[in-house]
Amino acid sequence: MLVLCFGVQTGLVYSDVRSVPLSEEALAGRELWQGYACQTCHQLYGQGGFLGPDLTNAATRVDSTRLVSLLRVGSGQMPPLGFIDEEAAAMAAFLREIDRPEIGRGQLRLGTPGEGAGAQAAFERAIEASLGPEDADVAAGYAAWRMRPCSACHFPFRASPVGAPDLSLVSGSLAPDSLDRVLAEGRPAKGMPPPVPPLDAADRAAITAFLEFLGANREQLEAATQALAADRSLDWRALPWWEFP
Repeated sequence: MLVLCFGVQTGLVYSDVRSVPLSEEALAGRELWQGYACQTCHQLYGQGGFLGPDLTNAATRVDSTRLVSLLRVGSGQMPPLGFIDEEAAAMAAFLREIDRPEIGRGQLRLGTPGEGAGAQAAFERAIEASLGPEDADVAAGYAAWRMRPCSACHFPFRASPVGAPDLSLVSGSLAPDSLDRVLAEGRPAKGMPPPVPPLDAADRAAITAFLEFLGANREQLEAATQALAADRSLDWRALPWWEFP
C-alpha cells in the first residue's frame, strides 16, 4: 500500500503542468538566485538546502528594507552579497512573484493557519498586544528594531547561542550614552556589526524607549510570550500534505 501511494503521488506530481509566469525583472532575480547558488542553503517550495529558511513565502514575511540589508551585508551565517539597488529590486521581484498561496506553501506550518510559529513570533505578538496609544515612541522603536535583522542574533528573554544578550536586560546593564553608542556603532569587537540601515538619532531614541519598555515589562511579556508559544493548535486538515511527501 505504501508503494502504491508513492506511485500515485509521483504520477500526480509529474502530471502537474502548472507554470509560474515571471516578469522580466523577476527573471533577472531568478538568474541572480541561480548564479549565487542560493538554493544551496535555501529552499523554494521545499526544494533546496536546509541551512537557511525556506524563502517561498519570504515576500510576505520580510519587508523591503530588511531584504536589502540581508542581500547587502548578510546576517548570521548568511554572507554579504553586496547587491546593488537593481539587483536587490530584481531579487525582491522574484521572491514576490513566486509567493503565491494558490500554487503552494514552502514551509510546513504546524500552527494555526495565519499565526506565526515559535518563540520569536509569539514574542512579537505579545509586544504588539501590549502596546497602547500612549506608547507611540515604543511602537516606533519596535518598528525600527523589526526592520533590521536584530532577531537573527538576539533571542527573546535569553542569551542566544552566538552570545547575543537578552535585550530585555540591556537597558539596565548599559548607561544611556553607552547604549546610544552601541546602537550607532555596534560592537564589532564582540561580533555585533553596526546596524544596517544605520540608525539616526530619532531611531536610536525610539529603540532606547523600546528596550526600556522591555526591561520594565519583562515578566509580563515573558509570560505572555510563553503562553502564546504554547497555545498553538494543530489543524491536520489545514496541512498541505501533497507539498511535503
